[in-house]
Amino acid sequence: MARKTAPPPADLNELQLIDEVDSRQFVMVVDGHRVRMEYDRTPDRIFLTQVQVPPAVEGSEVAAVLTEKVLGWVESNNMRMVPYCPYVKTYLRKNTSWQRLLVKGVQI
Repeated sequence: MARKTAPPPADLNELQLIDEVDSRQFVMVVDGHRVRMEYDRTPDRIFLTQVQVPPAVEGSEVAAVLTEKVLGWVESNNMRMVPYCPYVKTYLRKNTSWQRLLVKGVQI
């Protein structure tokens, strides 16, 4: 049986990235569903630990858009990152220009 993919939500690039500092996660709300990336951070580093996409919006590129927005946030805040999340590591392998934000010596 083929896996169903969600129809694309309203323009994903227009979605707002919310940094919920107290719960250590970035969030985007997509068609009423919270897409999240959990993190830990120090003043100059962020450790990206997990991406969670609700089943209702899986397959609609929301994880990629969330990751792209988070990487933009990392860059604009002059931070370096350590990706622990398998999805983020895979994204960085495919989008090598973002690897410039890795903490020196970190391999993906």
